[in-house]
Amino acid sequence: MVQQYFANSDPRVRPDLTVGLPGTIDSSTVSANPSGKKVILQGTPVGATVDWLSADQSKGTTKLSKFTGGGGQVFAGVIAADTDVTAGDADVTIWFDNVYLRQNRLDSTVVTDLQAVAGKTPGIKLINR
Repeated sequence: MVQQYFANSDPRVRPDLTVGLPGTIDSSTVSANPSGKKVILQGTPVGATVDWLSADQSKGTTKLSKFTGGGGQVFAGVIAADTDVTAGDADVTIWFDNVYLRQNRLDSTVVTDLQAVAGKTPGIKLINR
């Protein structure tokens, strides 16, 4: 597994069709890597305890964390780019509809995470080409 933080190539098959919006990653939910950095990788599925798209953001930001498909989590989308949250929460782009991702352009751990929640990630499709 080769990790190249912040040097992502676009894994989408049709970027012009992908729908995305800004979101906030909850840094307290991201584990540090061996070098002490908290990096959430491109393509990582994320969610929240409420529907991120319909939650009233004027009452407070809905923070997103890694989506595991567990009870109480609502799928939001996938991270558009590797993001360092070592210093705290970070604003990111969340792709959530018409997202066709090439597996060979994602970190292998992200592919495994997406495969583990397949069927619970509407709007996201892994392509093996």
